[in-house]
Amino acid sequence: MAKLTKRFNNSSLPIALKWSFMIACFITLVMGLLGWFLISQQKEFHQQQNQVLGRTLVDQLARAASEPMLAQDKLALSVLVQQEGKDQLIIGMQVFDKGGLLLATTGASAIWDIRSLMEGKALPAQLIWQTPNIRAITFYSLIKYQGMTTGVALVSFDRKPLEEQQAHVTNVLLSITFGLVFFSILLAFPLAYRLYAPVRELVNAGNALKRDDPKALVRTERKDEIGRVLDTFHLLADGMEEKRKVESAFSQFLSPSIAKQVLQQPHGTQLGGKTIDGSVLFCDVVGFTEMSETLLPVEVGQLLNQYFSYFSVATHSCHGTVDKFIGDCMMILFGVPEQDDQHGIHAVTCAVLIQQLAARINFQRQLKGLPIVQFRIGINSGEMLAGNLGSAERMQYTVVGDVVNLTSRICSLCEPGQILVTSETMEQQGLKAITEHKPLGAVQVKGRKRPVYPYVIDMEHFIRKSDIDSFMAQVLPDGELL
Repeated sequence: MAKLTKRFNNSSLPIALKWSFMIACFITLVMGLLGWFLISQQKEFHQQQNQVLGRTLVDQLARAASEPMLAQDKLALSVLVQQEGKDQLIIGMQVFDKGGLLLATTGASAIWDIRSLMEGKALPAQLIWQTPNIRAITFYSLIKYQGMTTGVALVSFDRKPLEEQQAHVTNVLLSITFGLVFFSILLAFPLAYRLYAPVRELVNAGNALKRDDPKALVRTERKDEIGRVLDTFHLLADGMEEKRKVESAFSQFLSPSIAKQVLQQPHGTQLGGKTIDGSVLFCDVVGFTEMSETLLPVEVGQLLNQYFSYFSVATHSCHGTVDKFIGDCMMILFGVPEQDDQHGIHAVTCAVLIQQLAARINFQRQLKGLPIVQFRIGINSGEMLAGNLGSAERMQYTVVGDVVNLTSRICSLCEPGQILVTSETMEQQGLKAITEHKPLGAVQVKGRKRPVYPYVIDMEHFIRKSDIDSFMAQVLPDGELL
């Protein structure tokens, strides 16, 4: 029973249906017990009435027969028995003397040991008996005259009308009971749903929070416990709305993947990091200093925003993360913060995509008579430290290490519109199979004792060998710049 109750409580049935079922079961139990009690009381009362009736009639017969019995007036006894036996319920009457001799009779006679009755032995006050045609109950009473027993009187009643009357009353009570149970069960469902209404408000509020739709929450005027819980839900919804605004603003200053990393990590706001294998891409504007001298600051900002907006979408399509904008330079990470076994291929793909986008934007700006810019891109791969760097008061999620520094140096060696990668990037999985590259030989860069060996990526060959068009379709779904 306990297991069944547990399974019922833990089932996925709506709580309103569970309440309806429990209310219906409770009402059925109560009405069943009430019906059983009423029927039992009715049966007991009916039996008592029959006994009172039987005792009254047989005592009446005994008193009326006392004097004729003493005078041995059989004619008077016969007339008395015939007269009293006219009642429809009475099927037989007999009068016996104290020796057990039958003096007067009418109708059916019970099979009873008359001598035992005369001797005053402990016998039942009534006798229930039946024949193939008769079902009867017989009552007896001793006939006395001035305290002396002179005989015994028997009165037999037909049990069939009595039982039919009792059965009729029982059936009426059963019908009333079942009717009340049925009517109560019908009322149980609307009653349960009525009682469920406050819970439904809580469920709707919870679903609104789950859908992240605080506007769906309805204010209530309830002052009870449900009202206080709903008020708490509204406070939670307001808090979620504020949290969403903060996260939205946060993601505008950080790449979504980095923002997610910081928000989800239990220690995301602590200083420190871990060593990660990835690729770094630096994208730098050629001749930015000279261009800034001829343009207003607002125009410079609009120019950079136009290019960098498309470059950011390209970065996302290539599974990269924009780490930061450093003036006219854009720093992009691959394999950070999420591991990527193909970070080298994705970095080169992003670089080619950026150069293609830059060419399209330049063509559009030339048609409008606006100044254009070119970009140089350097890529390096290897191990770097990724994490929160800075101070406890102000920190930034970024990467540091020799790989990052060398990437910046490689970028500065590029010609306009060119992509340079290091030998470490060329060794990344699957990259050599889809690229043609020209080695520049040993190059000494500032700040390093050992030379580096950069390679120039053949973009036309890469476009033919790679699936660059699918990445471009993600950046420009309609195939055209906005």
